[in-house]
Amino acid sequence: MMLIVSTLALLIASFMSSGNISAITDMQAEQAFFIASAGMESYLELLEADADWATPPAVFTNQAFGNGTFTITYSNQATDSIDVTSTGKVTGWDGNSVQRVITQHITKAAGAGTTFADFALFYGGGNGSIDTDINRNQTIAGDIFIKGNLDIGRNCTITGNVSATGEISVGNGTNISGDTTEYASQTVTQPTLTTTYYDSLITTASGQPAGNRTFEAEAISGTVYVNGNAIIKDYINGSGTIVVTGSVDIKSEVDIGDNITVVSDGTLLMRVNGTVGKSVTFYSSSDIDLRAGIVLGSGAGAGEGVILLSPGDVVLGNNTTITGFVFGDDVTIGTNLDLTGNLSGNRFDSLGQGGDLTKDNTKVNHSSIQGFNTGLSITLTTSLWREAL
Repeated sequence: MMLIVSTLALLIASFMSSGNISAITDMQAEQAFFIASAGMESYLELLEADADWATPPAVFTNQAFGNGTFTITYSNQATDSIDVTSTGKVTGWDGNSVQRVITQHITKAAGAGTTFADFALFYGGGNGSIDTDINRNQTIAGDIFIKGNLDIGRNCTITGNVSATGEISVGNGTNISGDTTEYASQTVTQPTLTTTYYDSLITTASGQPAGNRTFEAEAISGTVYVNGNAIIKDYINGSGTIVVTGSVDIKSEVDIGDNITVVSDGTLLMRVNGTVGKSVTFYSSSDIDLRAGIVLGSGAGAGEGVILLSPGDVVLGNNTTITGFVFGDDVTIGTNLDLTGNLSGNRFDSLGQGGDLTKDNTKVNHSSIQGFNTGLSITLTTSLWREAL
């Protein structure tokens, strides 16, 4: 009898111990699952605030959460879609780890509403202390918004609404077809530029052998890195990207062909009487300076306009013709600008007399510009949720 009782006691103790261990393991697995879910939600918030998923936000690796950690990885990333994996892990009292892994496919789309692209000129950055001058004899088709004071010269024709957060003065002979609103509230979000994508290209270029490069009457393809300064003469064509750690000097009467991108860490200068084809992007980490008589994006259709983009200043000289989009920190424009597209940035210093501006937000797909946040709210759609082994 004593032997039977002892054996039963041992069996019961064994079952109770196994049950406890199993219960603890189940609890840790549940904890790991919820930690993985929390990690996924954290990364979704970062994606919602990011303009371009082709270069996604930084991931988490063994990020502490509760009594465990989560790790995020991604794959198949594109501008507006990405696959995300979140791994939650909990380490038990015995040193063994329990983990759960979940994955999702995520896409984004811009929400509805008015954006800067609905204006011919939209400058909503800075602290509003700037004075913007639109000089005489302008013809502007589209709305205007300025954060600051706005002075419009004589004999202008503006087909649209004009608003500013400060005072608006209007010269004799100027006709504004829409409403003129001083001390207006800024109801449209200021677009922003994140330079991560371009900084990465420049960093790659800085790893190449040092030396300047002259491009003269040649075709380019792929990505050409220059760890130094670049000069462009005569013409370049083909379809490719030039990345320069120094400055870019595009000489007079140069022809830049279609589908060319130029990325410069220094000043990007284009001298007089040049031409720039369709679907061309100029980016400078410093500033963009286009001198006189330059024609950019002539004949561009929908999505084929030229893009001038800089976190620094942009200066367009006299007699510039552009079909496309211009964005900079401070933007200054000379006389006789002929624009079909949009002008935007943080601050607008002045527009020289005699301009002819027509708002057309179809010439450039603003949401596809690397690192550019249009200010529209982003809607995320998740699908293909599954738990991986």
